[in-house]
Order: sequence, then structure tokens, then C-alpha cells
Amino acid sequence: MRRCRGSRPGDPGNPFPCNRLSGCSTWNIRVGVGSLRGEPPPGPGPGLIREVLAEAGITVSAMEAERLSVHAAEMLRWNRSIRLTAITDPVEVAAKHVADSLLPLRFAPFPGRLLDFGSGAGYPGIPLAICLPGTRVTLVDASAKKCAFLSRVRGLLGLPNVAVVHGRVGKGPRLPIGPFDHIVTRATAPPQETVTLLAPYLAPGGRFLFLLGPSARARHVAGIPEAVTRREPFRLPRGMGDREILEIEPAG
Repeated sequence: MRRCRGSRPGDPGNPFPCNRLSGCSTWNIRVGVGSLRGEPPPGPGPGLIREVLAEAGITVSAMEAERLSVHAAEMLRWNRSIRLTAITDPVEVAAKHVADSLLPLRFAPFPGRLLDFGSGAGYPGIPLAICLPGTRVTLVDASAKKCAFLSRVRGLLGLPNVAVVHGRVGKGPRLPIGPFDHIVTRATAPPQETVTLLAPYLAPGGRFLFLLGPSARARHVAGIPEAVTRREPFRLPRGMGDREILEIEPAG
């Protein structure tokens, strides 16, 4: 596998600040997770990821599966010190994080610019950036520690189409980002509230995509706007539950 060279020397185990990485490290990405400390990489391997995604009707290349695996492993490594996920079983990570993030590929094309709002551990933004190298993906999170993690993964994988922004939408001055053709989020707030908050960052004709699990649907059923242009149910592989994607194109 080709070695990618980044612009900064140093210990690849140390996190870098947000918006400071321009490339991946000088070591091979397959070596770059667990073997630094003599440990096997945690999380789902590329083979498991390809199997799980195939069950979801999604096909990825060997290199894409490798990168998806490295992202998951790095998430679990950082999860020991900062709270990124409660999901740690390899099969669950492959289904509930990776497959869940890529379900929108069955739903709509993603040309242009995409915002992952409240990116956290990088799902769905990083998997979408891996599989859509021609799409510019911006990851926004209010946590500086999570942004450090996202920047680390961006550099580790050498994703030039990814930008990491530390900021909070709706408090303080407007963030210098956008406009975006798609805004994607794993809904934690009611969809109508999110649409109102993020509408200024949406390009004309742009659309929101909400990835809803059962608990989010139950919590926010009353907050789903009437302006839903498409609503699609999906079932995660390995019996890991149901999902629903809402597409909303705000009027005007």
C-alpha cells in the first residue's frame, strides 16, 4: 500500500489542533493505529466492514474499507480518554456507525458541499467523505476535544476534501462556513428546530437529511416539519435495528 506523506513531522499518536492538518502522517495507515503500542487495532476490520455494508446494499472498495476501519479503530482508541461512543462491539460499530452513515448513498447523490452538523466521532461525515472524494465535507462540533479527534482522523487518512470547524451554531457570530448543498445530521434536536437554526447555511435548493433511529423518531415525531420531501425507512444489517431518513427542502 502506498505511504502518504503529510506536512507535519512528529509523533503520530499525538492529536493535532483543529484546522491544522493538511495530510496524513508518514506511516502506512494500516500500521498507524494499534501497532504503535504493540496492540492489534480495535474495532471492525476491513473484511467485516465490507460484509456488513454488502448486507446493507452498499459496495465499497478495499481501500475505502481500509479507511473506514482505521477511522473506527481510532475512534475506539480515543474513546478511552474522551467520550465519543457507547458502541464498542466490532459488529455493532460496523452496522450502527459505518453502515448507518452510508445509508444516504442509497438515498440521494451528494454533489458539491456537505455539512455534518454535530459530527462528534465523525459519523456520518467521515465515511461519506471517504466514499465521496469529490464532495467537500465540513465537520462542525462544539467540543474542542472532538474537533481534535476529527482533525487527527482527517490527517491520518489524508482527506483533503474534509474541513473541521470548532464552533457552536446559534450562539455568537455566524460561523464562516457554507453555503451547503446538503446538511446531514443524526438528529438529536427536533428536525424543525434544526432546520430553523441551520437554514442560513443552506444553499438555494439545498436540502437537509436527518438520520433517525427509533428513539429519535419517538422523541421528535411531533417536531417533524410538513415540508418533508422524502421519507425512507431502512433496516440495518445483522438485525441492528431500523432507521429512517428524512429529506427536507425548506420553502423559499
